[in-house]
Amino acid sequence: MTFDPTEHFQKLTEASQIWDKPQFTVSEVCKITGATPKALEHFLNPARGLVRLMGDWVNPGTGKRRIFTGAQVLQIAAAYTMNHIGFPQRWSIGLSDQVARRAKARTIGLAVQTEMSIITYPMSNGDWASIPVYRETTEQPNLPVAVQLLDVDRMIDQVLAHLQAIVAGEDIPDFTVPDIVPEPNWFGPKGGQRAWKKDDAGNWLLNGLTLEETREYMDLHGWHLEGDELVTEDGPKLYGADLERSVYLADKHHSAGPAY
Repeated sequence: MTFDPTEHFQKLTEASQIWDKPQFTVSEVCKITGATPKALEHFLNPARGLVRLMGDWVNPGTGKRRIFTGAQVLQIAAAYTMNHIGFPQRWSIGLSDQVARRAKARTIGLAVQTEMSIITYPMSNGDWASIPVYRETTEQPNLPVAVQLLDVDRMIDQVLAHLQAIVAGEDIPDFTVPDIVPEPNWFGPKGGQRAWKKDDAGNWLLNGLTLEETREYMDLHGWHLEGDELVTEDGPKLYGADLERSVYLADKHHSAGPAY
């Protein structure tokens, strides 16, 4: 098969349009990046120097609609995401430019290495290190114990999926990572200690104790239930009869063993 450079160049141009063509509105940028319109204005203020966005369509003047290329959306997403976790705004331009260059290199087939990430951390001279690493990286960099990491190729893939969905008139995919749900209190009804059981009326009882004794024991120690979750607060110090009663109820409870 004969190689046609003109056809090859045309394919690369078409593939790059998603990054190069101004076509995305402010509201679409906000949907993709998670930034509010006010935060976006903050990013777009040239005096702040947060991202390097070239082109008259970005700041077209009063009364005209701003539009962005896909690469510019990606730059904003990278800067906003890193700033959100504490990366200094003054270093955003270099990082966001690096991410945009990576996206273009992948699109036109110049990215040889895969799974790019950027490791950053503050240096003693006040600058921030920016170290690219790849799946193929064999020599691990010498790093401090605490760093920030941007999963560059993953971000590019997610932003690209958003951009393509907008161009196609489809709902943009949701890549939100759900918050970690805390484990139940170990000592509560849903905890691993299996120290509780329900009575016929649906009340939680400490094993071996009646409902009244359970409530008494909890009151002595400053505990309360919120649904199935045990909330333990700093209870009062126990003396005299209260201490003796607490020990008696605790012994009765522990003697009953775990619920099965």
